[in-house]
Amino acid sequence: PLISTRYCGGGMVDTGYNLNIVTWNVGGIHSPVKRKKILQSLHRKKIDIALLQETHLDTAEHLKLRTWWVDRVYDNPAMGRRAGVAVLVRKGVDFQVERQYQDRQGRYLLLRGTLEGKRLVLGTYYGPNVQDVAFSRRFRKLLLSLAHLPLILGGDFNAVADPEMDRSDVGRRRWGAGGRTIAYYADVLGLVDLWRALHPGERDYTHLSRAHDTWSRLDYILISESLFTSVRDAQI
Repeated sequence: PLISTRYCGGGMVDTGYNLNIVTWNVGGIHSPVKRKKILQSLHRKKIDIALLQETHLDTAEHLKLRTWWVDRVYDNPAMGRRAGVAVLVRKGVDFQVERQYQDRQGRYLLLRGTLEGKRLVLGTYYGPNVQDVAFSRRFRKLLLSLAHLPLILGGDFNAVADPEMDRSDVGRRRWGAGGRTIAYYADVLGLVDLWRALHPGERDYTHLSRAHDTWSRLDYILISESLFTSVRDAQI
């Protein structure tokens, strides 16, 4: 099996089962026009599974994402107009979900099941933009409880993994709590930052801070080391 990733404010995984998995912070999709444009974009890119963050939608609104090419929608609804995550699955994809894990803030959704015959955990994640120790501990504990299965986790972590390489501004080198969390996932859970692993000396970014006029790489696909031999490509 082969995996390739492309990041466009998120990231895409192309598996050897001819599946493309994208992670994308959509920044709120209450607007029917915006929803349609995003669904059309995903369809043009031949996405099979979309991991979405910051949908700002409740479950009833999430179900409206089920459209001409989307067969199933799994969601963790937003708290008002904050957060909200969803997983969209294209028609014809063999993904059998055994159990869902989610928090009450609409920040993550993990799906344990079988994807094209392989048991694994597939997740979408929207990290806090301020330090939240309790949330981070709960999420780490959950990941540890599922560590016996391969994991593909895509999302907006609201953090940079490496301040030296993942920010455009050379003056800000502080490694925040979010970055330490990503390092924890790598060191303790054996997860690989796909794009960085395949582009160790390159710089590219997924988020523009207009207030500071700086770019950062906040969006990641983290994958279990056991799946890394299946990786084909990673792009932003």
